[in-house]
Amino acid sequence: MSYLNPWSDGDEKEEEPSHDWDKVRTVGDLTVPGGMNNAKIKGVTLITGLHGTGSDPPPSQARDLLLNEMRILQVDQPQQWLASPHTALVMLEAVIPPGAREGDTIDVTVFAPPETDTTSLENGYSPSTRLSEMAVLGGRARKGNDIAMASGPVVLDSVIEGNNSKSNMRRGHILGGAVMLEERPLGLGLIEGEVSIAASAAIGAAINGRFHMYREGTKQGVATPMTDKFISLDVHPRYKESISRYMRVIRFIPLSRSTEFRRRYLAECEAELLVESTAQAGALKLEAIGKEAIPSLKKGLDSKNELVRFCSAEALAYLNDPACVEPLTEAARTNNGFRFRALQSLGSFDDLDVIDSLEGLLHEESAEARYGAFDQLKKRSNQLPSIAGELLDNHVQLHHVRSASSPMIHFRLKDRPEIVVFGTDVRLTGDVAFVGQNGLTIRSSGHRKIKVTRFEAGGGELEKECSSDLKEIIKALTEIECGYGEIVRNVFALRNEGYLTARVEVNAMPRPDRSYVRSEELVTEESPSQENFTDNFSQSSDSAKTEESSEVTTYAEGDDTLIPTFD
Repeated sequence: MSYLNPWSDGDEKEEEPSHDWDKVRTVGDLTVPGGMNNAKIKGVTLITGLHGTGSDPPPSQARDLLLNEMRILQVDQPQQWLASPHTALVMLEAVIPPGAREGDTIDVTVFAPPETDTTSLENGYSPSTRLSEMAVLGGRARKGNDIAMASGPVVLDSVIEGNNSKSNMRRGHILGGAVMLEERPLGLGLIEGEVSIAASAAIGAAINGRFHMYREGTKQGVATPMTDKFISLDVHPRYKESISRYMRVIRFIPLSRSTEFRRRYLAECEAELLVESTAQAGALKLEAIGKEAIPSLKKGLDSKNELVRFCSAEALAYLNDPACVEPLTEAARTNNGFRFRALQSLGSFDDLDVIDSLEGLLHEESAEARYGAFDQLKKRSNQLPSIAGELLDNHVQLHHVRSASSPMIHFRLKDRPEIVVFGTDVRLTGDVAFVGQNGLTIRSSGHRKIKVTRFEAGGGELEKECSSDLKEIIKALTEIECGYGEIVRNVFALRNEGYLTARVEVNAMPRPDRSYVRSEELVTEESPSQENFTDNFSQSSDSAKTEESSEVTTYAEGDDTLIPTFD
């Protein structure tokens, strides 16, 4: 029995029965993905702005690297800078995700090397620092090309994890602190035995028959055969937030362009879609076929099985069909096993009707559904009236969202420093007499009036009076030079002492690792995602409930059961 000729132009006779799945050849049969692993870049810098908690680093490779960087930048008296107790030598690390583009921002991990005597990086700020690939060769650290530039204030791990251990005071993150200087290549390598110029060109043509982009008004395919072994891939804009799905869909693209083959293949993929155990694979295969698969996917929307309905709606979103909006919105609202992908796929959809659906989710009681919808709306436009915000002087983004659900304050400790206040009239109550760290006090000064004061070591003080509205208090804290980490810590403390009744959440983003549970089996439980954080800040919010589901049918982003995994 012979295989289909994958390079057929459609005129040759097909010698193989299309119903034999083992004989259907797709892009994934001839290629392996490249650039899908996380790549790490590093740097060394001198954190400034510490309050006597830094140290003079001992002789080491890191110190030598830093002194060399300071000489390149023509820093005067570098040895004196290193010796100051208000500075600290630190290592920077960042992980570049697959498909990262020039100008993208990524988080940076900051830590003081174990051989230094630095006790805390609180109030620290990183100057502009080059991050690059780094390796140890011949016993010495060697740097490669500069991949990103990093700078910004440090948010301690003691804030992020809610644990004031010594190690967490010496570690932190610069949220969204590194800016990519170049794109990270993404592509496909031909497997051994299939390497040839003809194969590379034909695979590129099959991909470009399914995906194209417009550059400067010109329609161009996303695939560029570079050699007989490698095909470079551009990321289609619709998949910029879901690179792993993009690669899966590309690898499911059939290679034959015969009309009869595609007709029969479409019917077989449709049959897979309508069975729960194969629904996910069937939906991806139909998505890989393209627009002609939309009628088959719409049949899935009529299924009595909710997994079939969801997989159909998800694929329709990436094919930009409006039939996806209602089922995906309902999935995001009711099933936390679907929520991450439902919101992600809604974010890929172009039609403005999706904005109304996302805005409707802002009134859900679930913190994940509410903040997940906010996040997708913000990715569309920071200027939407429903999520209006402002940039504070300390580079924190502050948003106020009107919501019919219970008041909630959300802190984001990933990608960017951001505070979202959900609800109306969210304010401090009672006779406030709060004493925080580093000389901070917050006290009532009249009816719905608050005085925020910071006493300085030299005897001076910074003072700001404002209303008891939480947004105004956050602004006042910013004006007396509180960093983002301090604001997070103090709002939790105010909640714990009973001056703030709204629930407080941290990183309540839909989780990609949740398992799918049939709706009739769903049980809403306390989420463990914030246990460490809230326990270490005392009891933060008795009413703060998100969902955790038990494992029934795995349905998670990053699930590689559909295709082989290659290193």
